Amino acid sequence: MSMDLSGFVRKRTKIKLGTKEFTFAELLLGDLAEFRAHLMEKREKLNAKRRERLIKSAKEIPNVDPLELLKLVDSEISEEEFERELESVEGIGFLAYLSLRYAHAEISQGQAMIIITPNNIVDITNALFPKVKEEEKTTESKKKRSSSRK
Repeated sequence: MSMDLSGFVRKRTKIKLGTKEFTFAELLLGDLAEFRAHLMEKREKLNAKRRERLIKSAKEIPNVDPLELLKLVDSEISEEEFERELESVEGIGFLAYLSLRYAHAEISQGQAMIIITPNNIVDITNALFPKVKEEEKTTESKKKRSSSRK
């Protein structure tokens, strides 16, 4: 039996970009899993090209086992790589696309990249990963207490 999640609503943030207002949806774990799958697909395409070149080159070099070289090419995406990609220009563009498609089903990944500028990237990032209100209040309370003690 599955749990009723009908009361769950992801946070949405409206941001005016140019002359149009866009609704960004908070990203969930499923969205981040889709982002990781996107990265893995990109990596696999790149690895396929590398494999072809590697096998061709390995045939020309004596005493080299192509299978050992292929192990170096076929690697998983590490957490560090995932974090770097999250913060890259392409990564933020893809995450914005994932967020926008909930309210703007017609938007393409390329269009999402076009509407993001250095001037609005902070607002968009905050919409993708909104802070919890209680967390913000707790942080503010701690700051006030520490400053009043000084």
